[in-house]
Amino acid sequence: MLLVDTADQNAILDALKFPGVQGFTTNPTLIARAAGAEALSLDEYVAAARKLCVMSADIGAIRHLMIQAVGSADDALRQAACYAGDLKAARGKKLWIKLAPTRTSLLCCAALKEMECASLATAVFTAAQAYVAMEAGADGVAVYLGRLMRHNRDWEKQLEAIAAIVKSAERILLLASFPDRQTVEIGLRYSRDITTPPSVLEDLLTSSHSQEAIKAFDEKVASER
Repeated sequence: MLLVDTADQNAILDALKFPGVQGFTTNPTLIARAAGAEALSLDEYVAAARKLCVMSADIGAIRHLMIQAVGSADDALRQAACYAGDLKAARGKKLWIKLAPTRTSLLCCAALKEMECASLATAVFTAAQAYVAMEAGADGVAVYLGRLMRHNRDWEKQLEAIAAIVKSAERILLLASFPDRQTVEIGLRYSRDITTPPSVLEDLLTSSHSQEAIKAFDEKVASER
C-alpha cells in the first residue's frame, strides 16, 4: 500500500497520477497547513476532514484514506461516524481512523470496527505500544521511521520488534516520516506499506543507474534507425 502524506486536495489529485498510489493519510498539522493556518478549532478540523471524504467519495482511485481522530474517545467516534457517512455511497473505500497510542483512544477500536472503519494506532515508537494496539484490536500501527531513526540509537532492534508483533497479528505496519528516498529504501526492508510526502513520492523512481541504462537504450535505438 502506497499512500501520499498530505491534506492538500490538489496534491492528492497529483499523487494519484503516480503509479501505485492508493490514497492518502492526514493529521492535524497537515490539515491546518492545507487550510493556511497554524491551528484549527475542532469544528474547523472536522469540517476540513469531511471535505476530504466528500472528495474521496467521487474518486475511484482513492481506495484508502486515513484521518486522525482528535479530542476525546467520544469525539473520535463522532468524527468517524461523520466521515463514514460522507463515504456511505462510495464503494471500494477503506476509511482508517488514526488513534493515539493511549488507553482511552485504543478503547475505540472495537466500536470503530462495528462502524466498518479500520483503526490505526499512530505515532507508535515502542514494541509495547504495538503489542497493546494489536491486543486492543487495532487493524494496524504507524511508525514514524525518520523520527525513530533520529532519536533512538537502537532503532533497528525497536523496529524489528514492532514489525514482528504486527506481522504475527497479521495486521498492517505503516511506515511514515520519510525525509528522503534513502529512508524509504530502509523502510522497505520492514514493510511494503508506506506513506510519503509528495516531494519524496516523486523521487521514488529516481536512480542514476536507471537513467544511464535508459539513455543507453535510447542511443542504441537511435543509432540503428
